[in-house]
Amino acid sequence: MRKITTNIHDEKGTLNRFFSNCIGAGRAAEVMRYAPMQQLQKIQKECPFRYIRFHGIFHEEMNVVHREEDGSLSFCFQYVDILFDSLLEIGIRPLVELGLMPDILAEKKEYVFWWKMNISMPKIMEEWEMLIDAFIRHITYRYGEEEIKKWYFEVWNEPNHKNFFSEHKNINAYFTLYESTARTVKNVNPDYKVGGPATAGMQWIKELIEYCRTYNVPLDFITSHSYGIKGDFDPDGNAIVYLPNVDKVSSEIRHHGALCKKEGLPLFITEWSSSFSHTDPIHDNYFNAPYILRAIKRSEGFADIFSYWTYTDIFEENSPPTKPFHGGFGLINTQSIPKPSYYIYTFLHRLGNTELATEDEDCYICKSDNAVQILLWNIKKPETKEGNRKYFARPLPAQAIDDTQIVLNGFEPNQIYGITVETIGYQSGDAYTAYLEGNFTELPTRKETAALIEAAKPKKKMFQATSDKNGILTFSIPQMENSVDLVIIETN
Repeated sequence: MRKITTNIHDEKGTLNRFFSNCIGAGRAAEVMRYAPMQQLQKIQKECPFRYIRFHGIFHEEMNVVHREEDGSLSFCFQYVDILFDSLLEIGIRPLVELGLMPDILAEKKEYVFWWKMNISMPKIMEEWEMLIDAFIRHITYRYGEEEIKKWYFEVWNEPNHKNFFSEHKNINAYFTLYESTARTVKNVNPDYKVGGPATAGMQWIKELIEYCRTYNVPLDFITSHSYGIKGDFDPDGNAIVYLPNVDKVSSEIRHHGALCKKEGLPLFITEWSSSFSHTDPIHDNYFNAPYILRAIKRSEGFADIFSYWTYTDIFEENSPPTKPFHGGFGLINTQSIPKPSYYIYTFLHRLGNTELATEDEDCYICKSDNAVQILLWNIKKPETKEGNRKYFARPLPAQAIDDTQIVLNGFEPNQIYGITVETIGYQSGDAYTAYLEGNFTELPTRKETAALIEAAKPKKKMFQATSDKNGILTFSIPQMENSVDLVIIETN
């Protein structure tokens, strides 16, 4: 039997909430829409994040760059203002991805995504610098220097990936772009924070640090991306991927986080998830809940920002989604139905700010003024040779495992305490299984959607336990494979 123990007066310190420092979204123009903004407002009420990152701030949809008849450039930031104003009003700041390339400035007509994001270098570097300068000066004028000092500016997205940078085989091309961009930002205000390389698979980190140190190029933080699967895409764009182990993400982050710490640079993971495919049903499955928590716990102290990709399934890289549960990245699906992963972040948010010491690696124990909270999980990697798209596309009933015993010292002797347990697992906080097992239409009606939103809520049970004469409170929690429990013990 698993046993989780602590003394409620044995304080480890303030809970490191690096996991809530940032959340991802697809692109700027998506976030501006009614439904995604409503979803983001819900998130900011129930599990708020400090920053949000997305692509496409300079895309044609945002109407930023114009070429006049005489060949000169003009800039319009009206849509940018609408977006940034909306974000700031709900308490979240942008972590600004500077890229990719507006068509008007691009050297080539090379695109990625259904919505056509240009992946080319600028034809004339000075024009790119003009855009960056105008953008930084505009947001400074609108929001003030002290506000912009709190923002972060990341140069490009995955320049080492063939889909995102036409010069992906040429690291020196990225160095040129990075240096030009970073110096332009710093010319507006040297206190503004800029970094990169925003690479796929935690690549080019050491190289960028060495380049910036050698040529005295500004570098305030390192950014990169990590995903938990291996595999690739077939010629039709379908992901053929599998889960190699449950610690791929945290292992990469621990390695590179140690390197960055040695160099005195924060490490920002500006994209991470169990899978890099937006059609991988692992994202919808309850297995994703303990997976997220395990990755978070094992990455603590090595990443300063750990930005889950993404908050919503309204995400159109390969075209708008056609099914309610299609393996999308989001914490919330297209119909605003929360996934198990969403409730993981609400559980984390509800933890008290004081973390308690424990030897168990798969839990958090925290306390606030009137409660002790225990967030515990168990995870078992699927024993299958099937790829994710096949394995996680069907209901996966969980097996019962041994109970977990909770032993907490430091309570008042012989006192009765109220305890609440909320569970995420198979058929609990599990709208995806409810959808697969229920008789739902492919696109749910409003009534069916309401039923699925109800099924998405974690099941709750309440009971009481009495401390012994020594102030030790002991009770057990029934367990199923790959489940998560939030246990709240009322102390007042």
